[in-house]
Amino acid sequence: MIDPLPPMQQEFLTVLSLADEFTIEMAKAVTGREDAAELLADLTTRNAFVKRLPDSDRYRCHHVMKHCAMRAFHKLSAEKQTVYYDRYGQWYEQHGHLLHAMTAYRACGDYDALLRVVEKDTGIRLAITRPKIALADLDACPKSTLKEHPIALLVLMRCMFNWHQIPKMLELKNLLLETVDEHPAWPEEERSNLLGECDLITSFLFYNDIAAMSVLHRSASEKMTRPAISIQKANGWTFNSPSVLMMYHSKPGALDAELAELDRCMPHYCKITNDHGIGADRLMQAEAAFTRGQLDDAMIALERTYAQTDGSGQENIALCGDFLSLRLSLFGQSAPRYTPPGRYELLQQQHNAPWVRFWDACCAYYYALLGQEEAIPEPFRLHRLEGINFLAPGRPMILLIENQVYLTQKAWPKVIGRSEKLLEGAAAFRYSLVALYLRIQTAAAYAMMAKQTEAAALLQETLQEAKMDGLVLPFAENYRYLKPLLQDMPQDAFTSRILALGEALETHSAGLLYARAYPAGFDALTEREREICTLVAARLSNREIAAKLFLSEGSVKQYCNRIYSKLNIEGDTRSKRRRLAAWMANC
Repeated sequence: MIDPLPPMQQEFLTVLSLADEFTIEMAKAVTGREDAAELLADLTTRNAFVKRLPDSDRYRCHHVMKHCAMRAFHKLSAEKQTVYYDRYGQWYEQHGHLLHAMTAYRACGDYDALLRVVEKDTGIRLAITRPKIALADLDACPKSTLKEHPIALLVLMRCMFNWHQIPKMLELKNLLLETVDEHPAWPEEERSNLLGECDLITSFLFYNDIAAMSVLHRSASEKMTRPAISIQKANGWTFNSPSVLMMYHSKPGALDAELAELDRCMPHYCKITNDHGIGADRLMQAEAAFTRGQLDDAMIALERTYAQTDGSGQENIALCGDFLSLRLSLFGQSAPRYTPPGRYELLQQQHNAPWVRFWDACCAYYYALLGQEEAIPEPFRLHRLEGINFLAPGRPMILLIENQVYLTQKAWPKVIGRSEKLLEGAAAFRYSLVALYLRIQTAAAYAMMAKQTEAAALLQETLQEAKMDGLVLPFAENYRYLKPLLQDMPQDAFTSRILALGEALETHSAGLLYARAYPAGFDALTEREREICTLVAARLSNREIAAKLFLSEGSVKQYCNRIYSKLNIEGDTRSKRRRLAAWMANC
């Protein structure tokens, strides 16, 4: 395909094929050719495989061209490949595309530059990559180069914890301590800050043993004169868990002590992290009150959480609060702070894919409790989670949510079959509340398969454990499956409260609150169709809607056609979208 071109143009295209898109300025920097504009003008005129994007200064090679050119690139000399990869790395680094920069520097073996970019990234983008890539980098990078980048060592330590690569995390810690010992001439303040931040990251190993974690936070607070570099506000505080309580309740009967310890711990942590995670202690109080069935107290504590998080940049904590708000609405306490489509719209504006995935998990649980299978986000409804990079400490909560989806789909044997492995995962992180939910879900599955003996025995055992902390909500949220069994249990104040909350959940439908956000004519639409209506009204294209909802563009088009048909909206595509948006504006 590129053979008919002159050798100079062949190499020009071969090099640019490494980029998904490029500008003239980027082409000049990467290829080293000042006449890049003229070359691109000539190529786009004569070659249909290189196009300028409409209304843009960006160019793109056709995927067939990219495939051929990539093969040609690897036939270039090793020296040339290294030069071009290095130029790509410099361009991406200068323009803030740090993951692309890491990829380019990795390809040319410039580990000094790679670690420099790791320091700039502070683990924000690196955390969403595959751990095996970073592990391979560490194996290939000379130890002496690693020691020249102590901040990168701190960032990588934190990433290793996120990926549950604890031996490698400890290996990096020892390398950092060795580096500090080898540089007694470094300013004492710099040495102290590095050691303090090392204590801070080490504390994650005890993150659901709040007392042990607090000791290291105090130690870090005493040593550090600056905020931590490896922990930024943009980092998620809960490791993709939608619940603070699920992370920190680690021992039955100890909930009140855990709440008090987090209250004492958070001020020290916030001091050295520039208020990363602020509001988490208030949110844990709100979740504890909710899980104990103290719904009014939960709403008050949740509003205190929002008061702390609003404007703080702590999107992760706010999203956890929104998850609690959704669950509170199921019991008729109040409308949720955001409807699921409304929150999706706000997250889309931030262009933050991890937060969208996070909200998918929240909505999957919410719709599973409502029994609205069609509204469950596709990755959970179709059980496509293996291809999604959830951080290891948050994964047990994600699998718990998937389990709730299986219950809604009546996959009872699947829930029972997964139980042992999921409980092992919860035990590895000392997630007491997660384990409680998993046993309740398993009891529910046994009950729905008419295995009453197994269901009753498991439910009775779980009730006794939950009673130590007054945790009634996990049972109430699964009331539809457990109702006969709960009614047959010996009645006391604890089981009576579960029954009352279970009846409230059946009576108060969040779906009714959600439906009021639409005109009466929308009653014929499914939840998924209503969701798409909201996104159409927000002026998102079919492609953008497809990306947000993990659908194909063809599926979105089919949904839109069904919506127009149900609402008797006629005309061309543009006028139909305008009419639909006008209907939504009258909500």
